[in-house]
Amino acid sequence: MNEKTTFQHGLEGSLTEIIRAVPNDAEVICSIRDAAWMGTYPNEELGITLEDVRINAQGLNGEFVPRRIAWFKQKIAEDDENWVAYVGKIDNDVRGFVVASRNDEGRRLVNSIYVEPGFQGKGLGRKLMDKALDWLGGEEDIYFEVASYNDAAIRFYERFGFEKTENKVEEEPDRPSYITPIPQIEMILKPASNQIA
Repeated sequence: MNEKTTFQHGLEGSLTEIIRAVPNDAEVICSIRDAAWMGTYPNEELGITLEDVRINAQGLNGEFVPRRIAWFKQKIAEDDENWVAYVGKIDNDVRGFVVASRNDEGRRLVNSIYVEPGFQGKGLGRKLMDKALDWLGGEEDIYFEVASYNDAAIRFYERFGFEKTENKVEEEPDRPSYITPIPQIEMILKPASNQIA
């Protein structure tokens, strides 16, 4: 199923579409994620440097990148009914993506959403989130984890009705010691609040 949404973009004359990701999108998805991480997650107050974020995203010597690309290619190719990735294209170039899933317990998640830094704030993220929320459906709670200090992202999710929870986001138990953890909070979208204010 190749669902597609097309709309005029905020950029003059640009045509944007939201479409299911294909395996060949894996490399650009990972590139956008890394660029967004490095532009967002360094935090002087918390002592999280750009190099810390680079290592977190890519590994000490970039070893995480090919593994993540291979994982995305395989996951997209599986066409799993409980996992989906959409890409946002502007004039046929992928500029953002969103991943959503339902886990084994039926918990609905927006796993990640990133827009290439130069294309943020122009409506692409909103269209990607709309597509993910539509795929997840509005009858159950939807969860998302976000960096606790990423105020712009938190405000973005709040516009969709997400609210912060008191639930602690656990660190990955097998995280290598050289990875600097990025503190996260959980947000939830309740069924009754599935409307943007």
